[in-house]
Amino acid sequence: MKILTVSDKVVNGLLEQPTSLLPQQPDLILACGDLPPEYLTELRERFGVPLYFVEGNHDIRYQSSPPVGCIDLHAKIMEEQGIRIMGFGGSRWYNGGINQYTENEMKKTVRSLWFQLLQQRKVDIIMTHAPPRFIHDKEDPCHKGFKTFTGLIEKKSPAYFIHGHIHAFFNNPTDRITMVHETKVINSYGFFFFETEVAPR
Repeated sequence: MKILTVSDKVVNGLLEQPTSLLPQQPDLILACGDLPPEYLTELRERFGVPLYFVEGNHDIRYQSSPPVGCIDLHAKIMEEQGIRIMGFGGSRWYNGGINQYTENEMKKTVRSLWFQLLQQRKVDIIMTHAPPRFIHDKEDPCHKGFKTFTGLIEKKSPAYFIHGHIHAFFNNPTDRITMVHETKVINSYGFFFFETEVAPR
């Protein structure tokens, strides 16, 4: 499956027809937060493929103006084209704004899916806005990652953990990928395109 991930920065070149930014047409789009809902709508319409999203800490208009035809994956596990995907939106709590969670609150959200995880045994992709703690994150209160996500990687070993929230520039596409045990942790800032090696179920 060919997957386009986006987060935090609108890349108008993705909306061009044809676009020179992608090697191939994606089969799926994963949006990891802090993007205008209109942009997600345009991406879904431009490529004509399913688009799953989680909200970031700056996504204040999604309740009144949700992206059209896109699927909110926060605190859910869904299967798409044989690939199981789980999502969690929001950042660490830092000033009480929208989509901010304490570590304990996020832990409870993850635990609310634990029975479902036990039944399904394996999740192929986890998508979040915030990164796991000590993996791609920073030390200021807003940009610290969640320890709960780090534990989730260790316990469930997804093939991919895709996040946004951490603005960075990459000279080489591989610079945005960190291997944690068997999991590729990917910073999706701007956009990233990859072909999954996970076999459909």
